Amino acid sequence: MERKEKKRRVRVSLRLYFSMVSITTLCSACIVSLVLVLGGMKLFFRGDITLPVVIIVALLVCGLTILLGGTMLWFGSIHLTKPLEEISRAVKKVAEGDFTAHIDRNESNRGEYEYANEIDELAVNFNTMAAELNGMDYMRKDFMSNVSHEVKTPVAAITGLSEILLEGGLTTEEQKEYLQLINKESLRLSRLCENMLRMSRLDHQQIVVKTDSIRVDEQIRKSIIMLSEKWPDKARNYEIDCDNLVIQSNADLLMQVWANLLDNAIKYTPEDSSIYITGRIHNNNYLLVAIRDEGDGISVEKQAKIFEKFYQCEESHKKLGNGLGLSIVKRILELLGGTINCSSEEGKGTVMEVKVPLK
Repeated sequence: MERKEKKRRVRVSLRLYFSMVSITTLCSACIVSLVLVLGGMKLFFRGDITLPVVIIVALLVCGLTILLGGTMLWFGSIHLTKPLEEISRAVKKVAEGDFTAHIDRNESNRGEYEYANEIDELAVNFNTMAAELNGMDYMRKDFMSNVSHEVKTPVAAITGLSEILLEGGLTTEEQKEYLQLINKESLRLSRLCENMLRMSRLDHQQIVVKTDSIRVDEQIRKSIIMLSEKWPDKARNYEIDCDNLVIQSNADLLMQVWANLLDNAIKYTPEDSSIYITGRIHNNNYLLVAIRDEGDGISVEKQAKIFEKFYQCEESHKKLGNGLGLSIVKRILELLGGTINCSSEEGKGTVMEVKVPLK
């Protein structure tokens, strides 16, 4: 069974292709040579056919076959080596730091097979590698650009508070208060860098392994426990209505989705309010999870921007987050083949609906 799948991986293997081309070329050259020699004898030879004549004819046929076959293989090799030359040029570009290199292949030649041949497979794998390298390079540049813009506020706060502490003359209570503020801004800076790296990595990630068997209802409960430790001063009631939701996907990425959505629900709802979580599997096609809060809601104008990087609906919450949570959620769901939809009305809370395909 395993051997059969390996055969169907490529339409025609290079070994078989080269053998067929060589045999066809040599047979054609032999036939043409034989026709030319026999035609020449018929037109110009008038003597008896003796053993030396047969030997000379055989040598002429062999010589012409070698000459014609070699010439045909020489020009035919251009078609065979052209893809290798393209791959060589692309590899040279990557070696020089140009990760935008791409090799164009005719996908129609593959038919029902995964690849047309081994060269086609090499080209596809090269394109995947170049795309990943380009994503990593862009991630580095994008991270540095965004960091220089977003870290100014916490760095300025840490610098200012540390200078006040260095000047001295503060009471023990004041020193403790300033140290707590420095610690708070340091943690904020750490979370910002972590989220920016995660966002940049997800933005340029193309390959996602979706082979984990996941109990989504258990993931949601673990997220609630984890966030209760993050927000110990925020009392919330959780109404969970989920069956035993088992799907096959990427456990780490899906956990980030629930953690970010629940974190927002806690952050933007008042004390002693409720957060409602429902989950169902519809028609054995997709998972649907809805998270509803009792917050102030989001205006229609702001709903169109909530998935943008660094966008925050409320200025008063800027010190509690960095505006990357929903961007991360949306990108993760794109990689998993899912979607997220926001429905909200001012004064009546917000509902986040997540759909994740089962297959």
